[in-house]
Parts: sequence; structure tokens; C-alpha cells
Amino acid sequence: MNIEFLVPNKTHLQALYDIECRAHPYPWSYHLLGSNFGDRYCNGAMLYQQKLIGFYIADLLLDESTLLNICIDPAWQGRGLGQQLMTNYLQQTAAKGCTQWWLEVRVSNTTAQNLYRKLNYHEVGVRRNYYQNGAASEDALVLQRCLD
Repeated sequence: MNIEFLVPNKTHLQALYDIECRAHPYPWSYHLLGSNFGDRYCNGAMLYQQKLIGFYIADLLLDESTLLNICIDPAWQGRGLGQQLMTNYLQQTAAKGCTQWWLEVRVSNTTAQNLYRKLNYHEVGVRRNYYQNGAASEDALVLQRCLD
């Protein structure tokens, strides 16, 4: 499978938002997604045959990056593309001088947790009631990765 990567810009926003809505029961709003572009961000997108199939949004501060959102279109999940996208993220941010990476993940999202642990992230804390699921809430695990 010939996957390409690009740095998305606001012209890709509708396609990113469409993926976000298909992949998450509580997606980011179009406005929130669009507010995450600019100098402090390191965003990436995955293409297959010129079609966006996944993306990540991360911020950068000094030598640290926080992964804010990562998303693979549900039609493309289960093919190892999340790992490819994460590897691209880690490479791009390392090239910008990052030596520490952070993220939050739902406690129920064991598939993502397994991927992150495979990429040398480890748990450093818990954010109670971090994710809102309608009237309910869910804790987030805080994970960190340091330069190998």
C-alpha cells in the first residue's frame, strides 16, 4: 500500500473534520479543529491515492510535543496505519528538536494504549473525568515518551 504523508492546512479542514466525525462518537467541533493550525503546531495527514485517510494534531513547546488528536478513518482502521501515522509524528517532531512527547488516552481505549506502549510511551498519571461522554465522563491516562 503506497501511503503518503503531508502537512495539512486549512484547505484540508473539511476532509479532516469528516474523518473526525466518522471516527469519534464525540468529535472535535469544526471550529476547534480549525483553530489548531499555525506555528506552534506540528500536524500531519496520511493519504492513500490522494484521499485523506488519517491525521494527527500536535503542539510544540521548546523540546516537548503533546499529541492533541490522532484519527484514522474507520474504513481504514485495523491495518497498522495508526502506527505509521504515530511514527511520522515522532519523526517530524524529533526533527524539530523534541525530546519528550505527551498524550492523553481514554482508559477504555486499550487498542491505542497498546500502540503507544509499543512506541515506548509509559503512564505517568491519570486525569479524572477528563473526557465527557454526554452526561457521563471517563478518565484519561497521561502517557509520556522520552528520547530513546
